[in-house]
Amino acid sequence: MKIKYDLKKIILILLTLAAGVKLAAWGWTIDEGYAFAMGNRLAQGDRLFTDMWELHQTSAYAVSFFLKIFRALTSSCEGEVLFVRAAGAVIQFIVSFILYLDLKKHMSSDKAFLLAVIYANLSPKQMSTPEHSNILNWTSTLVLICTDSLLSLKKEDKKLKAYGLPVLTGALLSLCVLSYPQAIIFAVFVFVLILIKGEDRVKNFVTVLCTCAVLALAFILYILKGLPLPALFDTVKNMIAVDSTHVGGLAKLLGYMKDFGILILFVAGFGLLSYITSGIFKNKKLLVPLAVLYVFIWKFLHIMLRFDHYSVEFTFGGVLIVIVIALVSAFRRKQISGENKRLLLLFGGGGAAVFLTVLVACNQSAFSSAKYLSCAVIAALAAGIDLTEKKEKVITFLAVIMIVSVNIVQLGNHSNKLLNITDADARVPAGPQKGIIMERLYANKARIDFEELPTILDNADYVMITGDAVTYLYTDARIGNGSTIMTEDYGERFGTYWEVYPEKKPDIIAIECYDGLVDYRVARSWLYEYATGEFGADEVIDTTYYRLYIRNN
Repeated sequence: MKIKYDLKKIILILLTLAAGVKLAAWGWTIDEGYAFAMGNRLAQGDRLFTDMWELHQTSAYAVSFFLKIFRALTSSCEGEVLFVRAAGAVIQFIVSFILYLDLKKHMSSDKAFLLAVIYANLSPKQMSTPEHSNILNWTSTLVLICTDSLLSLKKEDKKLKAYGLPVLTGALLSLCVLSYPQAIIFAVFVFVLILIKGEDRVKNFVTVLCTCAVLALAFILYILKGLPLPALFDTVKNMIAVDSTHVGGLAKLLGYMKDFGILILFVAGFGLLSYITSGIFKNKKLLVPLAVLYVFIWKFLHIMLRFDHYSVEFTFGGVLIVIVIALVSAFRRKQISGENKRLLLLFGGGGAAVFLTVLVACNQSAFSSAKYLSCAVIAALAAGIDLTEKKEKVITFLAVIMIVSVNIVQLGNHSNKLLNITDADARVPAGPQKGIIMERLYANKARIDFEELPTILDNADYVMITGDAVTYLYTDARIGNGSTIMTEDYGERFGTYWEVYPEKKPDIIAIECYDGLVDYRVARSWLYEYATGEFGADEVIDTTYYRLYIRNN
């Protein structure tokens, strides 16, 4: 018996695997350092809401879990970052495969495969580290997949399935909210959907709700075990105060309005181009796959040719552009019915709820937040693309190739600059980031810091380090400050932690210093005044990239 191979699918699978390897082994963003520092705190024994005042601490369990596995297997820290990132890439592939299995129930296997490949190549922050953004993306997708199956349950289904699936849905939903507390917005959407859809809606709703309630109670009791309720409220207040980068108000709302105004122009431009091209082909069904192709060609060229005439964040809104064009086309062609209507309600609505969650939770632009619309774009393309003709299949395949290509060439970096994979030209030879390929400057800094800092930092009980928080992984010393997020102001609020926990005052404060010049953001901050004055340093040591203020006990 001959086994038939689909060359197009093999190509997409291989390219997607290549993209996964790239995400795990290339580039580095400042947010990853924050995620690894939080995970390291848990691995060292720091307690949630007590020792840790991290804004995203409830998502630190994933990084901590994989760090513990790596350290148990190797008794070393070298290469642990690459291991954790690789684990995140594997999770992304697993979730994508589960999504494929679910989508097959609503459409052809070929179409489900293409949509799953698209999902596999969309990530909120162009990274594979299992931090709060990726965990929100994965858990919300799994919740929607489970909800899809839940809504299809029949009253006569066996008890194991009838109760097991709602319990699983509730457990995943709890994990989603735990990892990103503002996802309560997404949870409300799921609860409403379960309550109004399906045959046994009341039983399903109660089972999911009770599961969430039991797990939430267990978590609260775990927290209160080591922290009285009044102290918990104070900690949450201080935790929010420590971070000045997530603000709201009228300015935030006006910013979103401006973003959506710009988005309309992009939609009109790409929509018109796609409409004209589909007219040339004399096939209106090509409009959506052409729009996807053009949007991601634009993103690809933007990255490779380094267009800097407009913000790189505009390209992040490519998913939003595709969603709007696909929905408009689907409505015009009257394709919003049956399975497409179900998918739009479930995955489209769920994706929109995640998008709203992020808009409310932080001060990213609407374009940047659009990267969380993975599920919504899957639903929109399911309705907007019809793979019945050869031309449509070919152009859709080329469009997916472009999506994967963008994922391969785009490089995550410290300062969100417009970089591509060719900018990563040096491999970190040692330390936690061993094996990661990044820009030569940062690779050299990682190498030198790992050579110079541990011998000094390991003599301390507690340390505080400015800049990239991954540096905390270079030492066994505990973290002596509430939050490791890079707020870039290092204001007086940092001292609040030491007022509450004077025993955790750092023995060493390490401040980034280049060619004898202290990092300008720190130089004008309260922390610098404290380090050079009240801290009472007994000695000051300069390494290549740090100035260390050391207090001998």
